[in-house]
Amino acid sequence: MPAIDVTRRIEPGTVGVLDRLTRWDLTSIETIRSSYAASGAPPAPADPRVTRSDAVIAGAYGRPDVRVRWYRPAGSGPAGSGPSGRLPCLVWLHGGGYIMGTLDENDGRLDRMVIELGCTVVSVDWRLAPEHPYPEGLDDADTVWRGLSGDPAVDPARLAVGGASAGAGLAAALCLRLRETGQPQPALQLLIYPMLDDRELTASIRASEDPGHFGLWHLAANRLCWRAYLGSLRGGDVPATAAPARAEELSGLAPAFLGVGDVDAFLDENLDYAARLSRSGVPTELHVYPGVIHGGFGAPPGTPRTAQFLRDIYAALAPVLAPVLGGGH
Repeated sequence: MPAIDVTRRIEPGTVGVLDRLTRWDLTSIETIRSSYAASGAPPAPADPRVTRSDAVIAGAYGRPDVRVRWYRPAGSGPAGSGPSGRLPCLVWLHGGGYIMGTLDENDGRLDRMVIELGCTVVSVDWRLAPEHPYPEGLDDADTVWRGLSGDPAVDPARLAVGGASAGAGLAAALCLRLRETGQPQPALQLLIYPMLDDRELTASIRASEDPGHFGLWHLAANRLCWRAYLGSLRGGDVPATAAPARAEELSGLAPAFLGVGDVDAFLDENLDYAARLSRSGVPTELHVYPGVIHGGFGAPPGTPRTAQFLRDIYAALAPVLAPVLGGGH
């Protein structure tokens, strides 16, 4: 397929950023990780309106403990907010192709989310492949979810899960696992350009074989990431909780918000997943943003369309995570 026409398809403000990025080295997992680290922004300084604190969620069923980072409105205290004294909370799963990503890189966007919505966020330091292939990262997400679901400081009716890219793939997979195990669903699954399908079936993922710019997500990187995450499952019977696009049945899952740019290798698999959720009776809000690339969600946003993306995310989260103003649950 022809390369993406970058100057015609991508928002001008994003093109300028792309030109300043480090070129991806797709030779190996190690070189992709180095490229990712080199292109990342420096850690965001703490905002005085937000209290950050690191903690550990105890492992269960023989699993290891999981490190998390709490983000709370300054002055709210650990006991929560509102008459019920229980916190509305978003469990956040960082991106990075299942092989990269850290808690630190999300500090700025999650601080801003707490400030804008008055909510609490718990970011999960889930284990990365290939050192920890499926299901270990999902197990970590599940451990944190179970821990928070039973936490007396957290309001279970206002507990959502979300993430970006691979983190959004884990969020979708967590909802599938919760359904399998008979656990309550989140109030919302926030899926920001989720990484859902290892099979390379769609036109948009095949087009990324020649993405048209060194800063765009590349099919070669995608293959390395899925190979690392799936481990011995690759080429065999891959479960839907590893690659959610493989799920044959999507009914009974949490309401979904799915946002993706139209210059994203995951566009087609995201459109298909959203349509299938909706056809299965799952309330689904879908947004496609012209000119936005994979990785376009940020805080603060840099272009008109990414600003719209962020506003839509807040609008989807606000009724779920808004502090209780009266009555309690």
